Amino acid sequence: MTTSALKRRSFLQGSLLAAAVIGSTPAVAAEAAKPKFDESFDVIVVGSGIAGTMAALSAADKGANVLMIEKMSRLGGTSRISGLNFACVGSPAQKAKGVKDTSEQLASDMYKVSGNMGDYEKALEMAKNTARAEAFMTQRGVKWDGRLLKLGGHSQPRVLVSEGDGAGLLNALWTYMKGLKNVTVRTHVKADEVLFNDKGVAVGVKVREKYFFDTPETDDNENKTGVEKRIEAKKGVIFATGGYARDKAFRSSEVPFLAGVATTTNPGATAGALKILVNAGAQPMHLSLFRFAYPLPTEDMIWGMMVDPATGRRFINEGLTRNALAQAVLLKRLQNGDKKPFIIYDEKSLGKFHNLNRVQRSLNGLNGIDGTMVKYDNLSELCKAFGADPKVVEDELVKYNAMITEGKDAQFDKPLERSGRKVEALDLKGPLFAMVINPRLNYTPGGIRTDLQGRAIALKDGKPIEGLYVVGEASGGLHGQERMTGCSMPECAVFGMIAGESAAQRKSI
Repeated sequence: MTTSALKRRSFLQGSLLAAAVIGSTPAVAAEAAKPKFDESFDVIVVGSGIAGTMAALSAADKGANVLMIEKMSRLGGTSRISGLNFACVGSPAQKAKGVKDTSEQLASDMYKVSGNMGDYEKALEMAKNTARAEAFMTQRGVKWDGRLLKLGGHSQPRVLVSEGDGAGLLNALWTYMKGLKNVTVRTHVKADEVLFNDKGVAVGVKVREKYFFDTPETDDNENKTGVEKRIEAKKGVIFATGGYARDKAFRSSEVPFLAGVATTTNPGATAGALKILVNAGAQPMHLSLFRFAYPLPTEDMIWGMMVDPATGRRFINEGLTRNALAQAVLLKRLQNGDKKPFIIYDEKSLGKFHNLNRVQRSLNGLNGIDGTMVKYDNLSELCKAFGADPKVVEDELVKYNAMITEGKDAQFDKPLERSGRKVEALDLKGPLFAMVINPRLNYTPGGIRTDLQGRAIALKDGKPIEGLYVVGEASGGLHGQERMTGCSMPECAVFGMIAGESAAQRKSI
């Protein structure tokens, strides 16, 4: 017996989290004697960012006939516009510099940052496979720019940066993929449903081809474009569909204050795929968590002084974690009439940034929403641009400089050293540099619970759903309250690779 549809359950008060109480299982279509498919592949990969691309390549490498589909008009999702910093244990760069690092250290670092909500075993599995993923990508054309960074939360220098950031890395892998005869890639194809056989094994996907994305606000519920098709996956279905940062209605139903937060993620980053997977019986988790990002690295906020434009006063420890910074900034905006705080640097402090490329992009106006940093000849000119009282701001800067010179931030207890570099007083003579601080919701930690192979875990009994994998940002549970910098890329690359290998090695249905 087979299934062509999934039994849909209602959600308590409209929340996916309520699915943990009521459950959801695939339905068996008793009237169907055998699945009817329009096409057949060994492995279907839904999504084409780094997780999907690695899944497709690794499955193909094991001999599988692979279909990779993307609902948007171009490949890459949010990965294409990301920096994709890659935390890697045992890379050639670490070996060349004699860095002593272990998988256990990386996993422990991640767990510390997670607020005791992360998955240590999954982090360890990721860490153990980072060098293998690096070699896999390098062998397929990815190039690294030679830097080996020690970013916030990391106990060792281990973060690699690809040439050309996310677009450069993906273009290299896609160029390699074009030479493979056993990988088919299609855009404008939207997955609508996971198809199961009578044993509860995922055997395919119902899709719409010639689908054209509309807007994040209405697309999942109202967009009916495309031609329906049923495609068989004889070995496995891998969802690598990313997060839901663009889905304002969904994210704010979980966390109300996220309703008006900006995001620069791919417009297609909605909760549609997550809902498909929950309807397929998979367990969602950590949907009420969030992770903010900024045009400039969070680690480099520490070199400047942040100001509330309404009062002209410093109001925060600039060395806080990204989520703590974001919540303080958003609270301040609620209190001051929604005026965006700004941060002040001088030339010397800009030189301390760990990523000077992003500084230059900001100075050139290429860093997206509220991502432009402006150079000012003097403090008066700067304050006028941000609507702050120059006398008050100057008084704050003088007090700030005195504390920094004395070696202790008596006001907010900001740490005065990071990665071997010391925070220094700002030169009030100018030139000065400033930009608004507007947190972006560029990553959603919540998603589908998975095992170490990337298999989706069933809500009903806590067991893996055979044939169904979820990888990258579409999965949940690894990072907990806060994802450590440089760890999204290895999660996507490693578990995409593992899921592709696992699916390709399964027996055909």
